[in-house]
Amino acid sequence: MTVRRAFLALTLGSALMWAGSSCAPGGYYNTSQSALDSLLTSQAALAKRIDAMEKKLDITREGVASSRATTDTHLVEISQRLDVLDGKLEASSARVSQLSLKVDTVKQKISTSDSTRAASPAGSPDPETMYQAAYSDIAAGRYALGREAFQTYLKSFPDTDVADNAQYWIGESYYGQGDFANAIVEFQKVIDNYPKGDKIPAAMFKIGLSQSRLKQTAESQKTYKALIQKYPKSPEAALAKERLGQKS
Repeated sequence: MTVRRAFLALTLGSALMWAGSSCAPGGYYNTSQSALDSLLTSQAALAKRIDAMEKKLDITREGVASSRATTDTHLVEISQRLDVLDGKLEASSARVSQLSLKVDTVKQKISTSDSTRAASPAGSPDPETMYQAAYSDIAAGRYALGREAFQTYLKSFPDTDVADNAQYWIGESYYGQGDFANAIVEFQKVIDNYPKGDKIPAAMFKIGLSQSRLKQTAESQKTYKALIQKYPKSPEAALAKERLGQKS
């Protein structure tokens, strides 16, 4: 029961009590009737005020509900946009990794000639065969096997043209397993051990991604900025700009 209805019921009850006093003198009745009329008039005015207040309250409630719904819709839209952007960046990163795999294959075939392979003593490890076997494991998602094979490759052939690539894929094996801390360590070795290698931009970008995965936002942004500054024309620099929200 609303406040207005309760008040109406109370007033009506009072009115009936006044009307039922049939034994009262005429003058007393007239006075009581006048008081009752005044009371009913006041009650009607008060009822209108209460009704107006209830309408304002309903409008306020509707406004709050509408505002909340609009806010929720905006938040959902923003979340969806962020998911789309993150998906595009991850897809770009995946394409870079696939391209790196293809480049590695070409480099390995070029770096090892048929004569070199033919000159290898029987039973000795062949660098191209070892590299391709490790590469195949990484590409197939057998990260532990691929990592171990590349580590063995680097111990046997630390100075080949694709040694930096082998070190990079060791970092990639940890990244693929979600071990971002060790991934950073191994990617950093690409930068430290092969300062003239062409895998440094890719390693720096993956370090930035790994730091981002570890919620190290400041470090990640610092890495992206360093990558853009040192290798501004690299594909990884373009990806780093996207991560920082910069325009090319």
